[in-house]
Amino acid sequence: MSTNTPIIQTTTSRQNQARQTNDALTPREVALTKELKQLRLINAKLNSMVSAVDSVKSNMSEFNNGTTNALVMMNKWSDIISQASFTHEMLNNTEWHPEEEDDEEEGEDEEANGEFETQDTISFQAMDKNDDAELELLSRKLMNYESENLALNKRLEKEVIAKQERRNTVDEQANKRRRELGLFDGSNSKRRPIR
Repeated sequence: MSTNTPIIQTTTSRQNQARQTNDALTPREVALTKELKQLRLINAKLNSMVSAVDSVKSNMSEFNNGTTNALVMMNKWSDIISQASFTHEMLNNTEWHPEEEDDEEEGEDEEANGEFETQDTISFQAMDKNDDAELELLSRKLMNYESENLALNKRLEKEVIAKQERRNTVDEQANKRRRELGLFDGSNSKRRPIR
């Protein structure tokens, strides 16, 4: 029987609980239950509102990053456009001499910095200028040689043509003389050896 007693007590306690829930609720309990449901509904709405605010915050952060990146890109694009515009203007400007501006800028840079360049830098610049001058000189020499070569080719062609004409004239005179002497056979245009 000792084993049956706990079961009966458990069953009795369940019956008491069922009676308590089946009993009519007092108006205060009904109001509290209603208020609890409303609070849970408000809590759910606040949770969804917090998640919406977090979503908006992350979207705003992404938008801000996109705007910042677009601004950086626009600045770079603006720099590229201004450089291209300047280059275009300088290339179309016949009065612009970049060598003179480079010399002026180098002078201004030296004055602004107040420092002297090292011997290596000066030597390098001198070598660079010498290379440019040498390249220009070689280009001019090449153009002169090409024009001289063209003139010599024309002269050589004229001399070859003149020499060919003289040879033809000499051959014609020799053939004429052979005919006169009877050494030339008209059917055979080849020369006969003279004995």
